[in-house]
Amino acid sequence: MKYFSAPLNPVDPEARRNFALECNRLLFEEAHLLSREAFELLEKAELDAELFTQYQALRQKADLKFQEAIDHLRLIEEEFPSAQTLAALRSKAAGGSFDSLDLH
Repeated sequence: MKYFSAPLNPVDPEARRNFALECNRLLFEEAHLLSREAFELLEKAELDAELFTQYQALRQKADLKFQEAIDHLRLIEEEFPSAQTLAALRSKAAGGSFDSLDLH
């Protein structure tokens, strides 16, 4: 999937981050739908080898989409760090410690 680009003010990193997070939410939603479709196949009473093969293919697509969403989220955090991440970095630069911060 290509990530969308929209005409955004280049000086408004918060708007850009919010847009990227919305795109990421859609990636996770798509992955979740694929996963749900796969599990619905298993609930059919006439489950056979062909249906199970379809289930495996859908699960693989879902897993790949979940991985894409996770990678995209990591990229967002690198490109547009959250206010919490920026505050932690400033604290560290000022001699603070990351010990009590949770930065995932």
